Amino acid sequence: MRLSLFIILSCSVLGAEPLLLTYDGTGRLLRQDRAVVRPGGYALAPRDALLGAASATLLDDTGGIHPVLWISADDADAGVLELYVGAQAPRGPDPASAPGKRVKTTDHEASIRYTKESGGFGVISRLDCGGAADTRSGPLYDEHGLLLGWHAIKVVDGQPLAFAIPLARLDAINATLHLSLAQWNSAHDPTREADYQRGLGHLWADDFDGALYYFRKATETQPGNARAWYHLAFAEGKLGHGKAKTASYRKAVELDPSFPPAHYYLGFSLLMAGDRDGAVKEYEQLKKLDAGWALRLKLFIDAAHVDILDKGKSHDHAAQID
Repeated sequence: MRLSLFIILSCSVLGAEPLLLTYDGTGRLLRQDRAVVRPGGYALAPRDALLGAASATLLDDTGGIHPVLWISADDADAGVLELYVGAQAPRGPDPASAPGKRVKTTDHEASIRYTKESGGFGVISRLDCGGAADTRSGPLYDEHGLLLGWHAIKVVDGQPLAFAIPLARLDAINATLHLSLAQWNSAHDPTREADYQRGLGHLWADDFDGALYYFRKATETQPGNARAWYHLAFAEGKLGHGKAKTASYRKAVELDPSFPPAHYYLGFSLLMAGDRDGAVKEYEQLKKLDAGWALRLKLFIDAAHVDILDKGKSHDHAAQID
């Protein structure tokens, strides 16, 4: 035990990435994964590394050991947990301003194949790792060692695919939770989340038939998962299932009224179906939740108003919204 700890410490001091070490209730080591320290005593680590763990410590790149005090954020879609390890932790790498053509994952270099916005998730990039086997998620850096975001692995039809999650998404979740490791684990069952995660992989790979199949299964096993309904609606929309799409977005809103993207896409779907009043109701909700999403929906509603006027419809019926 002493020898293995010495080897880990020696590697860390020599400049390797920070390591997350997780343990079971008896103190036995469960997993060792790459992590990255963020300013303020936070760290980002693979979400699945903490599943079933009773305790965890972060070994920083100077050899310092920091116990995980609590889970401060959870992004199930990106597969990332933010952990609070204490203000004494080092600051971590500086953020990159923008990605170049080449990036660095935990294990090797890669190139960005394409970047797109998936309406069911947000901005995401597909990585080309040159045939290298990708089995581990972890931090993603630019060619100068600046932090770009997260390198996420999703398995699609048995094949691991590599994706890049932008740092802005991870910054947005900072310190949104305050849960002990035991509290977080008591609310998560990885076997019940498997279909949801498979659905995400197919969604990111633009396989909407596969996404539809797995998100339908996810809503059966986790009927209270608002994001499963939300992603299901997006897949249904891509496959032309208009009424089912709107119903699924409505279910997502019912389950999580504070989730702005669900309100936005429900409003947009209602507007495209001719229900402008319903879209305006979603806009009014968005104004209370998120000004950015509200503005996006307002632009579409106003554009629909102009189209109605051009066709000679009543101005009173299609008055512009505030």
